[in-house]
Amino acid sequence: MFENSILGKSEEFAKKEYAKHDELHQWSHVEGVLEIALKLAENYPEVDMEILKLAVFFHDINYESYETHVDKSAEVARRFLEINNFDESRIKRVVEVMLSHSSPHREKLGEAKTIEGKIIYDADKFIYAKLDGLLDNYYDRFYLDETRKLVDELR
Repeated sequence: MFENSILGKSEEFAKKEYAKHDELHQWSHVEGVLEIALKLAENYPEVDMEILKLAVFFHDINYESYETHVDKSAEVARRFLEINNFDESRIKRVVEVMLSHSSPHREKLGEAKTIEGKIIYDADKFIYAKLDGLLDNYYDRFYLDETRKLVDELR
């Protein structure tokens, strides 16, 4: 989809890694999160789309356990992006956005500080909650009014 860019290389790498995961954390999960994230991002012209897409690609890439997946996924992203000579300041932004997708990290580190972080959190939780019928449980936890509008459209 993204050819030979860092996005293309990351997507190709990620697809292979997600194939190793349980049924709920396959590439199809990433596609669902990306679809919602891109829809939400349409409302925020300041979004750095490359950072957002990379964070979505890598957010669950090492899902051996719920407790460690966020930090281990961030390590995988950092290593991959460094090997591919991605700018260090942008790697830090990708990792920050990735950490924002996690409820435990939200509790530990505080609220997401970037719009990309808010979008990835909402998109990931929207997909999870929609699958498990828990959208009403997450309604007040979503950051963005646009996410709540998506929930309202499903009712």
